[in-house]
Amino acid sequence: MIVWRLILMAALLQVSALASAVLQEDPGVDRFTTCDRLATEAYRAGDHVTAEALWREALSAAGTQEVGDLERGRLLYNLGNALYRQGNLLVAVAWYTAALRLTPRDPDLWANLELARSEVDLEPADRGDLAATLNRLLESLTLPEAEWSAALALALLALALGGEALRGGLLWRRLATGALVVTLLASAPLLRHLAIEGTRPLLVVQEGGTQGRSEPRSDSAPLARLEAGQRVQRLDALPGWVRVEGAGDRPLWVREASVFDLAR
Repeated sequence: MIVWRLILMAALLQVSALASAVLQEDPGVDRFTTCDRLATEAYRAGDHVTAEALWREALSAAGTQEVGDLERGRLLYNLGNALYRQGNLLVAVAWYTAALRLTPRDPDLWANLELARSEVDLEPADRGDLAATLNRLLESLTLPEAEWSAALALALLALALGGEALRGGLLWRRLATGALVVTLLASAPLLRHLAIEGTRPLLVVQEGGTQGRSEPRSDSAPLARLEAGQRVQRLDALPGWVRVEGAGDRPLWVREASVFDLAR
């Protein structure tokens, strides 16, 4: 543990030195671009610890700059790759899962996610059954894409209804009916996004799982064990602890370090 802390501290010092040097050379280069480029160079050189630290810096910079969802999704994916290369497979699974919200149709992301899940003995993210296929279809669009899809379908429906009101006839009634069906289908991804909007999903990333307790104290009563790779919903938090949904209506307290916030 001490050795890994020393390695991490050295990597962070190296990150700071590299970023400062580049910014001094070209003050016009933004922090996000600088850290992202240096992280890519470190990753290609096999220095995955430094690459992880730099991509974390880039992700922090993305929160204060106008960085699009595609770029943010790429950062999350790259962090997953860096953690995978370090052998931290559960955390890699978490980064890949978080990236899916921003780039849900990336085939490389899906391939790496399924590979990492299989190596830690988790069931596939896409099990291939009807429920999983439907869920993947509903989440195949990002929120902006789902909003545009629903808006376009509503515009077509309004046009068809207007034609039926003004012209009447069997053709316009059929067009209106078809437009209504299309609108319902096109609105499904948006309704899915709205249903999960505001939720804070967490993934258990502690090997062997983590103990859920009655209070945010190590000596409080254990209530249930959460398995590694299990997804739970965040309810509240205190320093070092997170309150999550447990079985039934009884919440659980788990150590913050044992879970990963997927809403990034």
